[in-house]
Amino acid sequence: MSMERVVPREKWLYDDRGMMKWMGWILAGHSAYIESEQQQHRQAPVQPEMPADKIDQVLQMSWQTHATVLVQLDVLDHHQYVAEFSGQVLGFNANQIYLQLPSAQLKSVYREDIRAVRLATTEKWWDHDDTLG
Repeated sequence: MSMERVVPREKWLYDDRGMMKWMGWILAGHSAYIESEQQQHRQAPVQPEMPADKIDQVLQMSWQTHATVLVQLDVLDHHQYVAEFSGQVLGFNANQIYLQLPSAQLKSVYREDIRAVRLATTEKWWDHDDTLG
């Protein structure tokens, strides 16, 4: 004989939403993934095409200092340049550059496909004077 305690719904102390209350736990990682993907593929204004030596300088700086770069490829998709993405340069091999994306994925890019690259600027919370006063 199994022992179950079944309480009629009208005698509940609070309205239990069942599994809905756990949806936040299940979706937290998923929503963080979606947010990082949206940031990763944000549309940016078209950057002027940079000379090859300037692109190499910025990529070299990123590799040496582990700084994040924003890369815009010289690839058109539906008559628009593909969205820029950010990452850190992990290394070079022949004409390929290997970048680690914020999602920890590895992305390889051909050097000749890069239209523009720049160091990403990071804003620090202490740079803003949002104090109540």
